[in-house]
Amino acid sequence: MERQEFLKILKKHWEENDIPNISLENAVFLRGLIKTNNTKRLLEIWSANGYSTIHFADELEKIWGKITSIEFSQLAYEEAQDNFKVAGVSEIITHYFWDAREILPLLDETYDFVFIDWLKKESLNFLKLIWDKTDSWWIIIIDDVIKFRFKMESLYEYIESEKIDHEIVQIDSDDGIMIIKKP
Repeated sequence: MERQEFLKILKKHWEENDIPNISLENAVFLRGLIKTNNTKRLLEIWSANGYSTIHFADELEKIWGKITSIEFSQLAYEEAQDNFKVAGVSEIITHYFWDAREILPLLDETYDFVFIDWLKKESLNFLKLIWDKTDSWWIIIIDDVIKFRFKMESLYEYIESEKIDHEIVQIDSDDGIMIIKKP
């Protein structure tokens, strides 16, 4: 099956079954960032059923990039594994079934693009855990920072107190992402 057609089927499936995933608009925006930043090694914290991961892989395979993705739900992990196979992107994805808070300290790799989309109240902890795992030119994306800001107060306070350069970009009508770049 053609990958773009499969992504449409996945999108319809998660809409009908109330599975949380990024919107198509968000996926397109993030793909553009991946492409313009010449991303080679992407870390994704929370893959769900793999919809976002497949979008990212579609860009990264063009330049022989790699993805490390972490999922905490056994059901979502297994569904994502199956979806990666159907989409033909399994070979560029290392997919962990683990709590990101436990596995991140164990990962030895560095990344030039990080996408955080899990446990909004833990966003600050994720940021701290991945900070030293980023290359000299990197980008960190934190999803759902408008809709769930109330769960991320510690993140916002930390960003302001440490004077970390960031930008909030509204992608969807009700939500957006935080972009943190290191020049």
